[in-house]
Amino acid sequence: MKKWLAQISIDGKQRRIGYYENEEEGGADYARAVFKYKNQAALGKAREQDSFIIDLSDVPPQSPIPKSAGHIKEGASKYTGVSFSKHMNKWQAQITIDGKQRQIGSYENEEEAAVDYARAVFNYKNQAALGKAREDSFIIDLSDVPPQPPIPKSSGSIKEGASKYTGVSFNKSKNKWTAQIRIDGKRRYIGSYENEEEAAADYARAVFKYKGQGALDK
Repeated sequence: MKKWLAQISIDGKQRRIGYYENEEEGGADYARAVFKYKNQAALGKAREQDSFIIDLSDVPPQSPIPKSAGHIKEGASKYTGVSFSKHMNKWQAQITIDGKQRQIGSYENEEEAAVDYARAVFNYKNQAALGKAREDSFIIDLSDVPPQPPIPKSSGSIKEGASKYTGVSFNKSKNKWTAQIRIDGKRRYIGSYENEEEAAADYARAVFKYKGQGALDK
């Protein structure tokens, strides 16, 4: 039968307190051991550091905060503040508050975890922080943009190994061509491509959508 284990570190060594059928009994004995072997101040500090509970009971629903496509590693969540725990086989939401990582919860569903992360940002960091997080997670959407011809660089500005098209560079680590565009002073990721021309065409489409035909004709 599975049991809960309570342990405490004393003088740099991990000491076993006991095994328990009940999680709360194990937690209570751990607190008693801290009180006895480390004093009341250490107990108060442990409560302050480890007992912070995220409360979202009165927080209205918030839409998830997507990561920029270029920042999503293989197997990772597409949402900010969310990761997958292989040990628990669940999605986890966490938020940093006052420099400390705080657990929001564990979820079967990635979107539910992302929604609660956004609610936690709203509750503990305010609406402005939530807006900034969404701004930083700007995603280029070219779904309704018609095809555009690539924008070639002038021959004198092409360095060896670089793309011959504006907005395109080669990523050696991915072994792919990357298209990026600057919008409102920030560099935004468009996508990664096997083909240099496809990357250049999407860059031109992004210019057309986010900067207008006039910028494309310059």
